[in-house]
Amino acid sequence: MTADHMMVMELLQASHAAADQPTPARRIDAADCKVVSRAARADADEGGMRRLEFLAIGTAICAHDLTAVLAEHKKVSTEQLLDELAAARRNPGSDIPLLELLRALHAQDTRQVAELLVDLFGRDQGAFFDLIVALGRYAADCVSMLEILGLSSAAETLTELEITVREYASS
Repeated sequence: MTADHMMVMELLQASHAAADQPTPARRIDAADCKVVSRAARADADEGGMRRLEFLAIGTAICAHDLTAVLAEHKKVSTEQLLDELAAARRNPGSDIPLLELLRALHAQDTRQVAELLVDLFGRDQGAFFDLIVALGRYAADCVSMLEILGLSSAAETLTELEITVREYASS
């Protein structure tokens, strides 16, 4: 799963770097979208979805861990921070279940995590790909926030996330 681990890190780095780049005219031209697209094509060529599954779960784990660190810094529970994020959503009717996935991870409810991902993929593959991109962008925002708050540099945080993803891949 080394390649899968590196693909998660590539998504996180692309998402983080994208914050400083102009938005491309076509969404598919965004670096983070290209990572997801490449994983989807490779999985399609093999007739599976191992890469996409690992990309979704690995990135979600990173996003969850970052959320927990930010919650601790704010001196609130992770649930409270997720509630604050839900209340602040610009588009509350969004079909991207990012917060629901983070809640399921926080509850360590692997069945709900699997159901959310499988249901979304079965219902709307585009929305599934969008979820992966959204997880990467959310994680990148968290990395930036940690740096702004002076808690950890982006490089240090990305190194910690790489360790997390590598450990998950080997388990």
